[in-house]
Amino acid sequence: MGDKIFHVGTQPGLGATVKVVNQLLCGVHLAVAAEGLSLASRVGVDPQVMLDILGGSSASSWMLKDRGPRMIQPDPQVTSAVDIFVKDLGIVLDAGRQAGAALPLAAAAHQMFLAATGRGDGLADDSQVIRSYDLLNRGR
Repeated sequence: MGDKIFHVGTQPGLGATVKVVNQLLCGVHLAVAAEGLSLASRVGVDPQVMLDILGGSSASSWMLKDRGPRMIQPDPQVTSAVDIFVKDLGIVLDAGRQAGAALPLAAAAHQMFLAATGRGDGLADDSQVIRSYDLLNRGR
């Protein structure tokens, strides 16, 4: 429950739209953080060092600071499952279709979460979307 009240308009459903936009940003931030950490690891940068650097840089985000440390753990405690972002980004994409809005980054992030679910990681912590990137980048 938030401690602030915002008036977002007079039409019914606009509050739900705010939630959809929030989940769009969370899902994309989470997916791109995983992509970045996977790239760093692939080229030999220690993931913890990368997190330390990014956490204090202009590229930092709440999602990176919260999920990043769990991305580099082999089996982190689940605080929010991969399947939740499959559902939430699906809702985001449905809202985009209804509004006639292009959401290419949300669609790409959704595919990475779907890949994690398809591999059997749907109940894993959502930070483990990084495994989708790691598997894509396994071979050269």
